[in-house]
Amino acid sequence: MTASFPRDLIRQEVANLPTYNAGLAMDRFKATYGIDCLAKLDSNESPLGPSPRAIEAMQQAAAGVARYPDAANMSLRALVGELTGTQPENVIFGNGSEDLIGALFRAVIRPQDHVVTICPSFGLHEFGALTFGARVTKVPFNDDWSFPVEALCQQLQRKPRVLIFSSPSNPAGPAISEQQFRRILTAADPETLICFDEAYVEFVAPGQRFDALAVLAESRNPAIVLRTFSKAYGLAGARVGYGIASDPQLIQAMMKTRNPFGVNALAASAAAEALKDSAHLARVVAQATQERERIAAALSAKGFACAPSQANFLFFDTGAPAHILAEKLRGKGVLIKAWQEAPYENWARVTMGSPAENDIFLGAL
Repeated sequence: MTASFPRDLIRQEVANLPTYNAGLAMDRFKATYGIDCLAKLDSNESPLGPSPRAIEAMQQAAAGVARYPDAANMSLRALVGELTGTQPENVIFGNGSEDLIGALFRAVIRPQDHVVTICPSFGLHEFGALTFGARVTKVPFNDDWSFPVEALCQQLQRKPRVLIFSSPSNPAGPAISEQQFRRILTAADPETLICFDEAYVEFVAPGQRFDALAVLAESRNPAIVLRTFSKAYGLAGARVGYGIASDPQLIQAMMKTRNPFGVNALAASAAAEALKDSAHLARVVAQATQERERIAAALSAKGFACAPSQANFLFFDTGAPAHILAEKLRGKGVLIKAWQEAPYENWARVTMGSPAENDIFLGAL
């Protein structure tokens, strides 16, 4: 910092934020540790990558990058509307679902508004609200890793501005049931916005998955469901996600607060083809599910307690500050994510990579 940098230039809400705990890129890993990354299992990326159709679409779209993309993403919104039975005006796309979390908070949060989420949770559910001066209450999971439904209902009696949480939960992995979800909605004040983050919904077992959009359509609350192409669709580097809202007025507001050209032409082309390739998605989900069960059993046999996951990752108790284990694994070319959110600093999250990567992880462990 230079001596002339104004001490009060940065808003205090921003200065107080922790640094986002992002995964480590492979080139940075090699530059830092001097070895190749053998198993990158810290960012919940798909080991099978995107649909070949999505890659081909990006290659074809590259010739047209001299032109701006459609700022309104109308063709993508129409496609999602067709697939989900939603009107296109209720759909919004962004530069990953993180972009839409920011747009949502910019649209609705006022200083000292109350936001409720769960703990542990995706960091931006908390940090995004804190950025705008909100007060955040984090409700911890029950000891058996079931969703804290009654505790959330108690918080909803305080009429928060926003309730935001993910299912399957990141980083823990449990998925909420339809009955539990309906119980929470029943307790919510009609003016509380419900933001339901379904970044990992494709991995939920068919018998446990329910139509959150249909349930929310029956409720009296303003609501938005968030989804992403970064996980099951393998487009993490393309950065594209979408939201489906209960009312087009919310979408209209978020269109004003997001980057108008947040979804680039290559990403938009890839997302459209990825949505259409259901066979590739089925292969991704099948492998992740099989590996999740196999690695959970292996971790249990080694004495590590795991949260019950319905996602493409496992959250396990390392028995000591997880950053110690994570750093030692880096020395063996393996990347996992040590959690930094109190009181879960002894827990780590490991992505379900390819069978070979997962075996490398177990061997290094």
